[in-house]
Amino acid sequence: MSRIVTILMMLVVLAFGVFLGVRLNGSRESRFDDQKKILEAYGLMKEFYVDEVNGDSLSDAGIQGMAEYLDPHTVYMEPEKVSYSKEEFEGNFDGIGIEFEVVNDTLLVVTPLSGGPSAAVGISPGDRIISIDSVSSVGITQQAVLKKLRGKQGTKVRLKIFRPLSGKILDFTVTRGKISTSSIDAAFMLENRIGYIRLSRFIATTANEFRQSLALLKKQGMGRLVIDLRGNPGGFLEQAVEVADEFLTKGQLIVYTKSRKHGAENERYIAKSGDGYEQGEVIVLIDKGSASASEILAGALQDNKRALVVGELSFGKGLVQQQLPFADGSALRLTVSRYYTPSGRQIQRVFHKGVIGRKHYYEEAMTNILPQKLFTNSDSLLYLRNSEVSVYKTSSLPGLLMSLKGNIKNRSNLAVLKDAGGIIPDFWVTAKKFQGFYQELSQSGSFDDIARKLLDDPLSKAQRYRGLLDAFIVDYAEESHFEALVMKTCKAKKIVFDRAGFIRDRKNIADAVKLRIAHQLFGTEGQIKFFVRSVDPIVRIAATVPVSQP
Repeated sequence: MSRIVTILMMLVVLAFGVFLGVRLNGSRESRFDDQKKILEAYGLMKEFYVDEVNGDSLSDAGIQGMAEYLDPHTVYMEPEKVSYSKEEFEGNFDGIGIEFEVVNDTLLVVTPLSGGPSAAVGISPGDRIISIDSVSSVGITQQAVLKKLRGKQGTKVRLKIFRPLSGKILDFTVTRGKISTSSIDAAFMLENRIGYIRLSRFIATTANEFRQSLALLKKQGMGRLVIDLRGNPGGFLEQAVEVADEFLTKGQLIVYTKSRKHGAENERYIAKSGDGYEQGEVIVLIDKGSASASEILAGALQDNKRALVVGELSFGKGLVQQQLPFADGSALRLTVSRYYTPSGRQIQRVFHKGVIGRKHYYEEAMTNILPQKLFTNSDSLLYLRNSEVSVYKTSSLPGLLMSLKGNIKNRSNLAVLKDAGGIIPDFWVTAKKFQGFYQELSQSGSFDDIARKLLDDPLSKAQRYRGLLDAFIVDYAEESHFEALVMKTCKAKKIVFDRAGFIRDRKNIADAVKLRIAHQLFGTEGQIKFFVRSVDPIVRIAATVPVSQP
C-alpha cells in the first residue's frame, strides 16, 4: 500500500511539473530536466529522511514553495481553504447567522443576522458563546469559529451562552440554514444631499447590491456620492468593472490586462451602460488597505475624470490571478496577467521573489507612505491643515495622470508617479496619529472591555438606546464614572494610568468606546454610521472638497 501511495504521489508531482512546464513556455528538454529533478528530490526525501514523511504534506509543501517563489499573490490553497473561499465569494454559505468578534479569548455575539437561524431561536446581541457542541470556546480563534459554526444546511449545533444582563447561562440548539453575505456594509445619506456607500469587498453579488444601494440613495435626492473603499482587499475584477460602469458613459475604457502568453493587450473592459449615476458628483475613499479590484474601480473613475480620489496611497496590487483546480479539491491561484488603468498606469508595487521578498512586501504594505516620499515639494501642495489632518492636493502637479501626458512639464514627476505603486489620491490625507496613553489603551483591548462593561451594566445610559441608533449618535455621552472605569480597566490590565494623557485625549478615548458600543448595539452598519457622521475627519473632507478637475 505504501508503495502504491508513493507511486501515486510521484505521478501527482509529475503531473504538476507538466502543468507548470507547459505554462513556462521553455524548451521541451529543459522542462523534462526540471521535472526529473523534482521527482528525484521527492523520492530521496521519502526514502532517506530521518523520520517518516507524509507524501501529501510533502507534495503540498513543494507546490507551496514554488508558488511563494513567483510573486506575493500566487498561492497554493488546500481543499478546505478553497471551499471556504468559494463560499465567501459566491455571497452565501450555510451557517447559524451571527456577526461575531473574538475579544480577549471571549466569543462575543455582536448581532444575530435578521431573519437568520440564531435570531429565530432568541440569541441576542452581547451574548457570550461559552461552548459549541459541549466544547469550550474560551480562547477560540476566528478561523475555528467559522469552522465550527458553519456546516451543511439542516444540521444542528448546540450552544451554551452566558447572558450578562441577566447573569444566566442558557442552552440553544440552532439549525443551520442558508446565509446570504453582503459586500455593502452600509449605505445611507449623510447630510446636504450626500450619499455614502461602504463597500468592503468584491464578491459575486457586489454589482447587484451596489445598484440597489445606488437606486435607494438617488430616490432620497443624492447629489454627491462617497464610495468608501478603505480596507477593501478586492475580489472579482468583473464586479469592479460592473460597478465602474454605473458611472461611465458607453465606450469609455475601464481597465485592460496584459499577459505573457498574449504579449500585447489581451482583455479590454469597456463601459456599456452608464445609466446608473453619470452626472452626480463622486468621491472615492482609499487607504493602504484598498487593493486589487478596489484600485481598478478607483483608477477607472480617476483616469476618466469621473471622480476625485481622497485618502492615502493604495496597496498597489496590479496582478490578476486565475484559480486552477487540482483533482483533490485544492487549487493553485496563479498570477496570469497584469492590469492597467485607462491611462496606462500599472500600479503593482515592486516586489522580490521568494519567502523573504514576500514577507517584506506585506510588511511594507502596513506602513504609511507619506506624500514627502513622492513629492519633494509637498509643502507647496498643502491644501488644508488642522489639528486632525493635513491634506495635499496632489492633482495640482502636472503629469499625475498619464492621460495628461500632452501637458507634462516635468518628466521626472511623471516617472516617480508612474512607478509609485498604488493609486495616488487627488487629495492625499495624512491623519493625526494617536500616541502614548490612547495607543496603549487601544492595543490592550481596553476600549472593547470598557464598552462591554457598560453594556453589561443595567444602570448604564447605553441601555436606553437599544434600537435607537440616531438618538444614540446624537445624545449618548460618556458616563459620569467614565474616568473611574478607565482607571479600573488600566489596573486590571496592569497599565499605568496616565492622567495627563487621559485629559489630553479624553474625547478621543470616549469616542473610541462609543464606537465599540455602537457595534455591539447596532452591528456593523450602526458602527459605521456613528463613525462617519461623528468621528471620521476624512469623510468630512470628502463631503466638502470641490470636485472640479484641474
